[in-house]
Amino acid sequence: MRRILSFAALAALYFPGCRTSKNAVRCLSRWITGCNLLVKELVPTGYMPYNHRYLTMKQYKIITKHLGDPYED
Repeated sequence: MRRILSFAALAALYFPGCRTSKNAVRCLSRWITGCNLLVKELVPTGYMPYNHRYLTMKQYKIITKHLGDPYED
């Protein structure tokens, strides 16, 4: 895995059924904002809810800790 991951790429992994990456990003954003503990952990890492094109590995690990690994079935 790379050190930086595109937010849209991660969203597409969580929501493979979305027709566009924009819809997948919206869905993942809703999931993240709906989980207060996740947001509280992400904010100190520099995550900004409305400006998130790329994620660091630390942010990726926090998201997968709370939402599960998108690679697992």
